[in-house]
Amino acid sequence: MSEIIQVNATRPEPELIRRACALLEAGELVVVPTETVYGIACDPAHLEKLYAAKERDRGKPVARLAASLEQVESLGAKFEKHGLALAKQYWPGPLTLVLDTPDGPTGFRVPAHEVPLALARAFGRPIALTSANKSGGADAVSAQEAFQSLENHVALFLDAGECSGKIPSTVVRCSGNGVKILREGAVSAAELSRTD
Repeated sequence: MSEIIQVNATRPEPELIRRACALLEAGELVVVPTETVYGIACDPAHLEKLYAAKERDRGKPVARLAASLEQVESLGAKFEKHGLALAKQYWPGPLTLVLDTPDGPTGFRVPAHEVPLALARAFGRPIALTSANKSGGADAVSAQEAFQSLENHVALFLDAGECSGKIPSTVVRCSGNGVKILREGAVSAAELSRTD
C-alpha cells in the first residue's frame, strides 16, 4: 500500500532516509523531491518495475541519481574535459550528463536538494531516477501530483512540498567529441555555451 510521508527538505530525517533505502534494496519504488520536479527512484537492478509503473518504452534509458561526482566516477564513467567542466559548474544542480560507462552511455545527475542527496549517500551508489509521472504526462511538482499518477506502483512518497524549479533538468551528451544538448530544460543552451 502506498504511503505519503512529510520529509524535511533541508534536513531530511535519517529514519525516513533509512526506510526509503530499505524499500529500494527490497526492489520497491520510492518517489522523492528534487529542486526541479519529483522523481521516481529504484535500485538499478529493478528497472523493469519502474518501466511498468511509468508505462515507459523499455528502449528509453533511465538516468542515475548520484550523491557526488566521486560516486559517478566509481561506476567507471568517463567525464572527458567538457563533462568535467560542466559537472564542476552545475553539480549539484539541474543538469544531467550522459557519460560513457563500461555499461554504455548513462545519464547522471547530482541534484541541488538534500532529500535525494541523502538517499543516494545512504544507498551507497547511484540510484535509477526519472520523473514521477506516466510517460508523456505532465511533470509532478508536488508529491500529491506524483501520487495521483503512480499511487498503485510506489511504496513510499517523500513529500517535501512543492518543487521550486518546476522545469526538468537539461540533458547533455558528453563524449570526446564535445557536448550535445539532448533536452533543454532548467539550464539553457546559452548558459551551457558559456562553460569553459
